[in-house]
Amino acid sequence: MKHYYILIACYIISYSSYSQNIRFEGLKRTQSSYLLKLMDWEKESSADSLTIKKAAQRIRNTRLFSEVNTEVVVSEGDSSILFYCKEVRAFLPILELGATQGNKWFRLGVLDENGRGRGIKTVFFYQYNDKHSLFLRQNFPFVFNRWGISYLLRKWSFLEPFSFTQNRKEFYSYTNWNVEIATNYAFIANRHDLEIGIGFIKEEFVHTMPNKYVDSPESFLQNKLSFKTIYNLNYLNYNVLTVHGWANSLNILGSYEVKDKMIFISTFNDFRFFKILPFKGNFAFRNRLGISSNTNLFLAPFILDNYFNIRGIGNRIDRGTASIVLNLEYRQTLWENNTFGVQAVGFCDSGSWRKSGGQMTDMIKSDNMVLFMGLGGRLIYKKAYDVILRLDYGWGVKGTGSGFVFGIGQYF
Repeated sequence: MKHYYILIACYIISYSSYSQNIRFEGLKRTQSSYLLKLMDWEKESSADSLTIKKAAQRIRNTRLFSEVNTEVVVSEGDSSILFYCKEVRAFLPILELGATQGNKWFRLGVLDENGRGRGIKTVFFYQYNDKHSLFLRQNFPFVFNRWGISYLLRKWSFLEPFSFTQNRKEFYSYTNWNVEIATNYAFIANRHDLEIGIGFIKEEFVHTMPNKYVDSPESFLQNKLSFKTIYNLNYLNYNVLTVHGWANSLNILGSYEVKDKMIFISTFNDFRFFKILPFKGNFAFRNRLGISSNTNLFLAPFILDNYFNIRGIGNRIDRGTASIVLNLEYRQTLWENNTFGVQAVGFCDSGSWRKSGGQMTDMIKSDNMVLFMGLGGRLIYKKAYDVILRLDYGWGVKGTGSGFVFGIGQYF
């Protein structure tokens, strides 16, 4: 393939007494101006080998490229830094299927992680999970210098389990209409950012068997104004099959119920740590801590579920107003070539929940703790964004349940 070069900027910086040009080779869809903003090149006072290496890693961390290599070229008294980039496919169909005992679901839509070549993220899908749902979210980074904007439109519907009394589970048909707009400020591109958003939520719960359970609420309706603040630190470095580093996300979410004039607050902190081990091993750890107002069962925000925290336990098993979740994984790359990779995974998921109206001491009681262990596999397609077919089987060491969990992408 014939090489071609795109001259994207010229900065006068110190490098062995030569002036510097930054150039990219291999860009197909991505705009060079977007990559420059990600690199934060204007903050660098020199272009030594460490600075160039750091810039290349920031490009890799977009996960929009399967390869990023660098070269310093000196010609006629000028020097250029060349970034050789091999893009992956970032516009993808969404087709996901899931099945556990008593529950089958599918999701169909499109995903674009690099709209207009400027990192604009678009997710749109239809989902059927006992009920019909629609989801649309777009995120526009660097709209005003370091400021970005995003919006969300969502109709979210499914059957929601509740336990008003011990050993009795009831189901409500739950529907959530949600409109949200947010702004994001990047202190350091892809490393350190703050997001603030406001929105409107309409929630409706309708009992599926009101005639049988006459002592339970037949329906419950809320109209709420919502707000959120998310503070992210992300020092993860991606290299296609492995991840190294750490990240922390602090989420503060709140709502004001219009009719009852009631404020509800929830907050959770998500910490992740990854370490590359010898012989193509990768250790992964996630700790999620959450707490919220403890006033109403319908408002309990933390769910116990296969696809969010505990593999093998089942779908939407229970809710709580506080939670501690620990997820451990060991990922072992067994085989790879230029296109595919295969990993084997061993995992341990554990957690504890506070029921609505309960005490914080409930979280250390044995009855509220679960522990699941399991094995899984990953088939990774390297030439597209985050196309990882995931299949795990978890069984309960403490807590009932077992089964397969299928998904797209790593579990965390």
